[in-house]
Amino acid sequence: MAEVGRPGSAGRTPLSNLIWKAVSLSVEKGLRILVVLLAARVLGVAPFGRFQFAFTVTTLLALGTDLGLGIWTTRALARDRAHAPAVVGTTLGLRALAAAPYALVTVLVALAVGPGDTRAAFLFLGVSALAGAFLDHFGAILRGHERLDDEAHVNITSAVLVAACGLGALAWGRSVAALSAGVMAGTVAGAGYGLFTLRRKYHLPASFDFGAFDRSVAGIARREAFPLWLASLLSLLYFKGDAVLLRFLAGDAELGAYSAAYKFFEGSMSVPAVLLAALFPLLSRAHGDRGLQRRLERRVIAALLASGLAVGLVLYLGRTPIIRIACGAAFDRAIPSLGILAVGVPLLYCNFGLTHFLIARDLGRRNLLFAALMLAVNLGVNLVAIPRWGGPGAALATVVTEAALTLCCLLALGYRVGSGRPRSSVAVAAASEPSGGSALMSGPRHAPPASATSSQ
Repeated sequence: MAEVGRPGSAGRTPLSNLIWKAVSLSVEKGLRILVVLLAARVLGVAPFGRFQFAFTVTTLLALGTDLGLGIWTTRALARDRAHAPAVVGTTLGLRALAAAPYALVTVLVALAVGPGDTRAAFLFLGVSALAGAFLDHFGAILRGHERLDDEAHVNITSAVLVAACGLGALAWGRSVAALSAGVMAGTVAGAGYGLFTLRRKYHLPASFDFGAFDRSVAGIARREAFPLWLASLLSLLYFKGDAVLLRFLAGDAELGAYSAAYKFFEGSMSVPAVLLAALFPLLSRAHGDRGLQRRLERRVIAALLASGLAVGLVLYLGRTPIIRIACGAAFDRAIPSLGILAVGVPLLYCNFGLTHFLIARDLGRRNLLFAALMLAVNLGVNLVAIPRWGGPGAALATVVTEAALTLCCLLALGYRVGSGRPRSSVAVAAASEPSGGSALMSGPRHAPPASATSSQ
């Protein structure tokens, strides 16, 4: 098996990984935003809202197949690649088993929404979300090998396929169903290319026939990954649940306008995603060296805060021309929402780092508690704000939730609010959770970052 030696083998450095991730995400996000904006113009506000509703629900359902195994796989491989076949084979086997109930639930939801474009969108996007879930897991395997160049090739190829198939289908059919079918075709093709890459370069997964399925690894994975998955599920609910609430409380048109603004907010996550994808293995391995760990954390947070302030300022000052040029005057209702969301960008960036710090410090279970708290905060604010202000109310709920998450993470990490220095090592150590598992999984467990999401 190739590339299973020590971390950073084959000359792969954090800087080169950072560059590859930056290139990859720039292309991916650019193509995804292009598809979304052209779809908004062609479909109109209300049909675009229906597409976003179907996309959001199928994305939430597909998270049920993750089981917390994606980021768990990245950490496991970053620390011990000698067990790569067992780790990869076992986690993919578990995800394949989880696909069956997902498929059943998706079909039932599609039947419940009634006939027409929305049902077709649910079925097509349901397949797309499942293929995308496996594609994400392939990326987690490549990140565990610290081969972000290969991950970049896979992700860029997938993004090109989705854009080409989605826009081609939209030009042909000019409907929600046609766009959904195109996105499905592109995502399935991209997942196929990801599987091909793993087999060709890494002889993985030699295990889709379950030949490398290891029951002991499966037990460790289920035990350690389940709270991470639950935290990820709750965090995605509060991060994307406003789309579902908007649809039922304010209608398709309001959801369509808000979704246009939200795409720019969500698209801005490329910057922290690049940084953390390259540096997370370093943060994980620095767990035993408190001095190095703190130095890395301070540098990461400084970079995230500076970039978040810059991006947020651009979005806030340019919110009117951004929406009108990208979506057209029909989406002017999105302008106030984008202005409010722009205020939350620095918080979003910092939370991306802080939640990764929790993972690297063996405090991943805190993410589960925080995700539950944030879901309650977000739901409460949304239920009050959406009936009064529609999309801008949902934007306000997002910013309030991000601020609450920042405060919780700072306290859990032992940082004094208003200070860049952690509390004493005794206080931080007292907050740590004991490591479990076996020699294979020695070291800190981790949970998915609360703010980590992806979307079309």
